[in-house]
Amino acid sequence: MNIAIFTDSFIPLGDGIVTSTLDLVKGLSDKGNKIYVIAPHYKNSKEFSYPHVTVKRMPGIPALFYPGFKFTSPLNINLIKYLKKKKIDVIHFQTPFTVGAQAILTAKILKKPLIGTFHTFITDEQYIRHIGINLKFIQHMSWTYVRSYYNKCDLITCPSESAKEELIKNKFIKPIKIISNGIDLSSFDNSNWKEIVNKYDLRGKTLLFVGRIAHEKNIDYLIKCFKLVQKKIPNIKLLIVGNGPQMDQLQKLVKGLDLSDNIIFTRRIDHAKLLKSGIYKASNLFVTASKTESQGITTLEAQANGLVCIGVNARGTKDLIKDGYNGYLVKEGDKKEFANRIIALIMNKKLYDRMAKNTLKEIKKHDLKLIITEWEKVYRSLVIGL
Repeated sequence: MNIAIFTDSFIPLGDGIVTSTLDLVKGLSDKGNKIYVIAPHYKNSKEFSYPHVTVKRMPGIPALFYPGFKFTSPLNINLIKYLKKKKIDVIHFQTPFTVGAQAILTAKILKKPLIGTFHTFITDEQYIRHIGINLKFIQHMSWTYVRSYYNKCDLITCPSESAKEELIKNKFIKPIKIISNGIDLSSFDNSNWKEIVNKYDLRGKTLLFVGRIAHEKNIDYLIKCFKLVQKKIPNIKLLIVGNGPQMDQLQKLVKGLDLSDNIIFTRRIDHAKLLKSGIYKASNLFVTASKTESQGITTLEAQANGLVCIGVNARGTKDLIKDGYNGYLVKEGDKKEFANRIIALIMNKKLYDRMAKNTLKEIKKHDLKLIITEWEKVYRSLVIGL
């Protein structure tokens, strides 16, 4: 098939949408499909290259509300002519912004089936905080805005049952199918894990968080929970991998809580390097307090490495962590319980080993090979249906 994938978030950015899109693109092309990625242009950035994949860049201007994002023109006639010439079979957008708008218009003009994947709860108040406003009516307007994109699709996909339930609740009226982001179980190399231990002096037990350093990840809450753990286990470390607009604020919080010797900010590590770094094996537990995940890519990655995960009982996190089976889910706001769950797993090897075994069993459901096969079936059914 000839598949056009439109995304406002792509290389050189490094968020979860980029990771998921790259996995999809590479997986589809590996099976002989021709993929055309439509994304914003970034100056002096090395272009993504892969067999059977063509990247078409759209000129844009910075979207000041979120670092790295760009606004492009929602209508590019030359692009539509190009995709018509390439005999595109299906159009798939990953993000509800200007490139997503281009996907909707292109599908309508070319009369091709349109899929929209809902990745991110940009309607959540923690995302809205990035534009300096935190009002309920802004949230309502955000849902109206997002619906205007996805209700134009022939099919909506999302990666978890929790996400689907919330979309239905918020009046998404088109058919919704759950398809996991998936994880390439063969993409990791932990042979260098001892180098990570030496580099960051991880001599005791280590907790790991990987993600954007931003409001929506609720990292300040995670740090406050960690302080309670550190009081019980003084030499424990928390490794925070990522970068983002909240970095300075969180570093001040760490210093104020006298945790500078226990919490390490690695800054951003290129995703390909991260998978081969050994960081996951060098860590003992993966922790996340995010309440905005539709399905956490980094949680999937941690589980693929057998890391037991602890998270807040919210949205997509509760679809990946089965409380008491392959990790723990903790009620939002209960810092003491979050800390106690961490301590219980650190102190009880038998409990941890049981959950680690269950983690490796559960993650097989998200094997990227299975997910790519599912995507091909979905695309073909839409093409045949039209």
